[in-house]
Amino acid sequence: MSLRTVLSISLVALTGTGLLSAEAVERPEAGVSEKLLTHQSVFQPPRLIDVSERVTVAYGYTMSNIVMIEGDDGIFIFDTGMRVEKAELALKALRTRTSKPILGVAYSHGHGDHTGGVRAFIPEGSDIPLYAHRNALRYLGDVTSPTADVFRLRAVQQLGLILPEGVEGTVGSGGGPVINLGGTVSYLTPTHLFDDEVTIDLGGTTVKLFHAPGDLDDGIGAWVEEDGVLSTGDTVVGTKTHPILSTPRYEKGRDAEAYIASINHFRDFGATHLVGGHGLPINGAQNVSTLIDSTLLVGRYIMDETLRQIDAGATPAQTAAALRIPAGITSGEEFDDYYHRLNWIVRGVYNKEMGWYGGDTLELVALAPKDRASKLIEALGGAESVQTQAEAAYNEGDYRWAAELATELLLQDENNAEALSIKANSLRGVAYQSDSANERNYLLTEADLMLGDIGMNVIFGQAFARVTEFFSEPKIPDLALAGPSSSFISKLRVRSDVGRPMDEDISVAVQVTDREESFQLTLTKGVMIHDRAALRAPDATLTLDHRSLILLADARVTWDNILDRDAVSVSGDETKLQTFFEHLNWD
Repeated sequence: MSLRTVLSISLVALTGTGLLSAEAVERPEAGVSEKLLTHQSVFQPPRLIDVSERVTVAYGYTMSNIVMIEGDDGIFIFDTGMRVEKAELALKALRTRTSKPILGVAYSHGHGDHTGGVRAFIPEGSDIPLYAHRNALRYLGDVTSPTADVFRLRAVQQLGLILPEGVEGTVGSGGGPVINLGGTVSYLTPTHLFDDEVTIDLGGTTVKLFHAPGDLDDGIGAWVEEDGVLSTGDTVVGTKTHPILSTPRYEKGRDAEAYIASINHFRDFGATHLVGGHGLPINGAQNVSTLIDSTLLVGRYIMDETLRQIDAGATPAQTAAALRIPAGITSGEEFDDYYHRLNWIVRGVYNKEMGWYGGDTLELVALAPKDRASKLIEALGGAESVQTQAEAAYNEGDYRWAAELATELLLQDENNAEALSIKANSLRGVAYQSDSANERNYLLTEADLMLGDIGMNVIFGQAFARVTEFFSEPKIPDLALAGPSSSFISKLRVRSDVGRPMDEDISVAVQVTDREESFQLTLTKGVMIHDRAALRAPDATLTLDHRSLILLADARVTWDNILDRDAVSVSGDETKLQTFFEHLNWD
């Protein structure tokens, strides 16, 4: 079911037009897997953990670990957590031990649970250096691209950010404690970018930052040689989870072979202590070695067994269903589905290696989903019969099959309230039994969206934000302000609409003054292309700053109102400029 369909059905449910009162089945009894609850219990309470004489971890304050390294002259922060407010609590706890100044901060990689708390450590106007790998700038383009909203929604679903906490909702993420939408997610652009490695002197202690791609290609590790402490970001962690070689969210910058190579590189240090981006620190050279070696073998096996299955002609679904980790390669370490399920990781690895085609030629000539659903429903005796079978499967606890049948009914008729009830409650049934925190969060979030049960605090919060924006300057996230202007030009480009072609081609130059960047866009036959001034002179020029470009591209401010901003001006043929923007799709 598409995002648009889920949200539209959710809106109907919320506005009281009948879906909520038409549930075909009773909701399953809420519950949580004891195995998952036991796993999640290790992330509380929030506390400082002394790893060594110079290294302390702020653990459980937020989804990821905040590593604090102390030298004679000051402290260094490796990763900043997800929320400013939680990071401030961690820093307050640290300040009970030392008043030494912060000499530097580093992002282990660009994910928000590692960068979002940065303003707690680098106040406005501060000159504290912020370190990251050079690829951090590339990732900024990913998270502000035309697909960024869907990426963020998947992250919200995965982490359970809009679910209630507890037996009916989220119990955590599998890699950290429960988090929600409350609080401030900040971002600052790194001031010190490097390629291979850089060493920071803290006085009597050094921190070596080195490139170690893992979750992203901007991944880095940190080595404190004096104490034998290795910080590995999210590439090797003490959370008893599989190495995350791929993710359902999809990451352009995640490469399984580079991930595995980084794990191998960690073996070179002979560390006595290991601090991952999530989970408890690992102490003792033998324990550290065992975890790194086992993670390497598991990652290598997942990769190579997927390749073997590809060579054997298996499809992505067949490969994902069959692949299991042999117990003999884990050296007693636990690798389980608490975070991502293994079959999700395998599907992602397969897709990166071979693309969407699984080798069954029927995929090349398959019926459209709605046509297939109609024929299948007819073959199974018609919609009424399929619904009866779906209800029977649900009542027998066969939730996955019930959801499959309900999905076919919804493909045929997306307004089938009974099928919607069966599918949503089937997802709940699977979720309540799941020992994967991410799976639980994904399924419960979609179920709540489908039935309009999403927390009213979220809905009212969004409504209040929109009303506030009406009377004041819309708030722009730090990530957007840091992102490249080219990402927002791309967002404008995908607003072109072949269903609304113009009688003539129109070319517009866009000049972003505070970035000293220029783009030329030509709208022809409802398709927008990047043009070249050498081939065609623009009909008009739009001059604006990066902030105004964001507001326009994200439709936070209308085209007419954007022209009222002090930073915006136009020149050339204003009639053609108006026509150009009127023919874009602003839905």
